[in-house]
Amino acid sequence: KIEAGRITISPGWFDLMDLFAALRGMFRPLTDAGSTTLIFEDPPVLPMLYTDDKKLAQILRNFISNALKFTPQGHVRVFAQLEGETHVRFGVQDTGIGIPAELHDALFEDFVQVDSPLQKRLTGTGLGLSICKRFAELLGGTVGINSVVGQGSEFFVVLPVTLAAEDALGQ
Repeated sequence: KIEAGRITISPGWFDLMDLFAALRGMFRPLTDAGSTTLIFEDPPVLPMLYTDDKKLAQILRNFISNALKFTPQGHVRVFAQLEGETHVRFGVQDTGIGIPAELHDALFEDFVQVDSPLQKRLTGTGLGLSICKRFAELLGGTVGINSVVGQGSEFFVVLPVTLAAEDALGQ
């Protein structure tokens, strides 16, 4: 659907706390028994957001799921913060295995996966991050990564507080 341009954007006003509560509930069963702690930081006072909350939730679910997969022990932290006056940065930071710098650019391409001992026993298609990138672009935003091998990674998406009408209508 993405390749064919048939993804629809359904923007609406929503409160970030509601989104974080839903994600927390979804991932609680995965973290209750493990040695990785999932932390949702209370965001600073942020305006109501006008974007497609389902697409944003899918991006964050993918980032969180990957962080939990590649963090055998430690923590995964989810946060949001204003970036300038018009954008919000959503980040998922972990204390996992980290990713070599030379792989950062390729990670958001189709079918790319990090080659690691953990990856050998985990399954995936290598499409999750490329879908995140496409969804972010549809929402007028960008994705990125900061990572250090052996210390962990931060995956982030930066979106406008208010989805521009042309972004919503052009899809």
